[in-house]
Parts: sequence; structure tokens; C-alpha cells
Amino acid sequence: SEKTKTALMEECAANVSKQFASDKALKKSALDAAIASIKGTGSTDPVKGAFVKFFQDKSAQLAKVKDDTTEKDQRVALLAKANSVAENEGYFFRFDDKGVPTLV
Repeated sequence: SEKTKTALMEECAANVSKQFASDKALKKSALDAAIASIKGTGSTDPVKGAFVKFFQDKSAQLAKVKDDTTEKDQRVALLAKANSVAENEGYFFRFDDKGVPTLV
């Protein structure tokens, strides 16, 4: 959802800002990359790298956690909506808890 995306971006921005505020080498590499970009010589962007690393770490961290309550809630809501449509349209089936259609 949008709230989750916004929260992740805020967390990432805070994390990257904290890294660059506390590490002089990161500040220098960001400045060097900006100057190289202006000159047109190009180089790797350490800020972009920090953002990418944050999301890779976050993804790995979330992969370890098995919390599928959101998926289950979304599945229940989807099946309820599908059953509502089936009933309103006069279909002769409904979906059970597993998502399998059954005749009524």
C-alpha cells in the first residue's frame, strides 16, 4: 500500500542521511561523485548505492520473517468480494476459504 511505501522511503532516507552525516569518507565520495557528474566524467553514485543497499538489506531481513497475515487478510477480502459479485450476478457457485469454487 502507499502508506507502506511512504514509510519505507522515510526510513530509508533517514538511514542514508544518518550514514552520510556520521561518515566523512561517505561525504567525500558523494562530493567527488557530484563533481565528476558535473564534469561529465561519471562515476558511481554512493548515495544511490546506499539506497540500494538499504533496500537489499531490508528485503533480506523481511525474507527471514514469515508473517503472512497481510496476505491472508487480502485473500479473505478478495474471496468475500468475489462471492458478493457471484451472488449479485446470480452465479451458481461460491468460493470456499481455499478459493475453490463450489456449486450452490
